[in-house]
Amino acid sequence: MNSKIICAKRYLNNNNIYKKNVILLGFLFVYMFIKNIYMHNMHFDLVIISRYNINRSKEKLGDCVIMESTNGDKAKAGDNALKELLSFLKTLTNSSKKVFLRTNIAYGEKNKDQSQFKSKAQIDFIRENLIWLIDVSSSYRSDRMKGKEFDVEHIKKILQDNNKHSKAYFVLPDNAKKKDQKDLKKFESHIKKGDKVTNFDGAMLMSQFKNLLEKKLTEKLNQGQRSNILGNSGEQNLYSAFNDMNNLEIWNNPENKTVQSSTYKLFSTVLKKLTPSIGKLKSTVAYGSNKAAKDSISQDLRIVRTPDKKVHGKPKTDVIISLINYKNDNEIFKVSVKRPAANKGKVTVHEGNVEQLLKDLEMTMPSESRFNDSALFCQLSDALKDFQTKGSKTNMSESNREFLNKNLSDLNSWLIDYFIFGINNSFLNKNQQANVLLIYDPITGNSEVYTINKVKEKLLHGKMSTFNTPFGWTYPSKGSGRKIQIKSPIN
Repeated sequence: MNSKIICAKRYLNNNNIYKKNVILLGFLFVYMFIKNIYMHNMHFDLVIISRYNINRSKEKLGDCVIMESTNGDKAKAGDNALKELLSFLKTLTNSSKKVFLRTNIAYGEKNKDQSQFKSKAQIDFIRENLIWLIDVSSSYRSDRMKGKEFDVEHIKKILQDNNKHSKAYFVLPDNAKKKDQKDLKKFESHIKKGDKVTNFDGAMLMSQFKNLLEKKLTEKLNQGQRSNILGNSGEQNLYSAFNDMNNLEIWNNPENKTVQSSTYKLFSTVLKKLTPSIGKLKSTVAYGSNKAAKDSISQDLRIVRTPDKKVHGKPKTDVIISLINYKNDNEIFKVSVKRPAANKGKVTVHEGNVEQLLKDLEMTMPSESRFNDSALFCQLSDALKDFQTKGSKTNMSESNREFLNKNLSDLNSWLIDYFIFGINNSFLNKNQQANVLLIYDPITGNSEVYTINKVKEKLLHGKMSTFNTPFGWTYPSKGSGRKIQIKSPIN
C-alpha cells in the first residue's frame, strides 16, 4: 500500500476547538484502520504524532512529526547484506578445494522438525572436520541476537553429537550504522573476555571476516605461497572497492542504509586519508593487473617491459584509482599495496641489480648529495657491487662496509623514493611509479594509507637498519651475487 501522510496543522482558538480536532483525528485514525483491514493490509506506513501544549487555551498545533516505518527498508537492507556476504564467500571458497560453502542451512533434533534451527551460511573445512557457521544482519539488535544465539546453540549441539567441531561468527556490513558498529564491538569484547554466555566465537565487520577467512584458507601454505595469495587478494580488494557502485552510493548518501557493502571501510579509509575534502563523487574507477583487461593502463600494471622487450619484474603501482567529483576535479592515486604475513618485521619492497640502481642514481642525483663528488661516487659503486657479489655485509670487505655505514644515509630520502615508489627508476613509466603506499594489518584486515611525504616522515625518523638506512639489505633466493633485495619496516 502506498504511504499515507495524515497531518493536522491548524490554529486552535480555544479548548473546545482543541477537543473537536482531537476527536476528528481519532475518527480519521479509526477510518484508516478499518480501511486497512478491508484491504487485507495491516501495515501502517506512517504514524503521525502531533505535539500539543494543553496548558494554553490558544495554541498553534505543532509541526507534525512524521515517523516513517522502515520495515520495508530494513528487509531490503537485510537481503542486500546477505547478498554481499554470499558474494565474497563464494569467491573465496571457489578458489580452494579444501572447503565447501552451503547457504540457508537448516538443522533439527532427531525425530523432530529438521528445519527448526537455521544459519545463513556454513563453510565445511573438509580436511579438518571443522564447520564455520556464519550469520549476518544489516544491524545489531540485542533482542534479535537472543534468537540467533538459540539457533547457534542447538546447531552446535547437533554437530557435536555428530562428532563435528564448529565455530560461529556474526557479521555486519562495513557501512553499518555507527551505533550498530559500537554495539558489535561490545559484543566482540564479551566474546573475547568470556564474561557473558554466548555461542558465537567472533563478531566483526564483513571486511574483517573476509581477512579471517583468507588467513584460515592459507594457513597451511608455505610463506612464499601465502604471501603471494594474500598480496594478490589485497590488491583485488582495493580494485573491487573502487569499482563497486554501492560504495559510491554510500559515500554520496550515507543515510541510505538499504545499500550494503563488504569493502566500504577500505573505500572510505583511502578517501578520508588522501582527499578528505573531495565531496560527493561523480565517478570512481580503479585499474589493476587483471589479465582479462585490454586497456593500456591495466597492461602497464602487469609487468615492466623496456623498449628492447626485456622483462624487469613488476611495477611499484598495483592499483590506479581515478576519482571525479561534481566540480569535475580529477584525483589520481597510484597505489602500492602491501599485505604482510605478520604485523611486525619487514616486507620486501624492491629487487634489482646494483648496476641499474647506480645508473639511475647518477642520472637523478640530488643536488645537495655528497656523491656528486666523482671520487665518492666511485667508492659508492665499488662498495655496493661488493655487497651484491658477497650477498651480505658481513662478507664484504671491511673498508667497503665502513664506507657504506658512514656515507649511504646521505641518500636515504632518494632511496625511499626509489625502493618503495619506483621514483627515478628508468625502467618504470609514470603509471608504474606509485605515489601512495597502502599496508594491510594482517591481524584485523584494516588498512593504513600513506602518501610519499608521510612515508618519509615515518622512515627518516624511525630506527635505522643496514648501512644506517631505513631498510634491510639482503639478496633474493636464487639471486645471490646478481641482485639485491630490499625490505622495509611496516610499523
